[in-house]
Amino acid sequence: MVNEEKYLKDLIGSENHFRVPEGYFDNFASELMAKLPEESQKTDGGKVTKEGGKLKIVGGKWLRPLLAVAACLLVAVMSVTVYLNKQQDVASEQELVAMQEGSYSDAYFDEAADYAMLDNCDIYAYLANE
Repeated sequence: MVNEEKYLKDLIGSENHFRVPEGYFDNFASELMAKLPEESQKTDGGKVTKEGGKLKIVGGKWLRPLLAVAACLLVAVMSVTVYLNKQQDVASEQELVAMQEGSYSDAYFDEAADYAMLDNCDIYAYLANE
């Protein structure tokens, strides 16, 4: 590492090769401020203007609170959705456990048979095939 630094120092030297014109930084701040565009007065109207090819919202102090309310509503709706979905998962899990334990009543079986549109003949035929 030291050899590389010595080689570069011998090759290039220790002279500063970066130069700026004389007096460049004397009036730098005032020239830069003169080149900046004037700041227009902003109103609360929330007008959309086109400056330099970009859309810019001027004013619109009402926009941030509106976005905050929308974000809060979105979080509330998503929270309720997740909560209800979790409750539904818990209920279906409890039904599966009860079904595996065989603790369902005849009312559940009758409801399932009605849903599947099975009558006694179909049930007997299905059991006879097994």
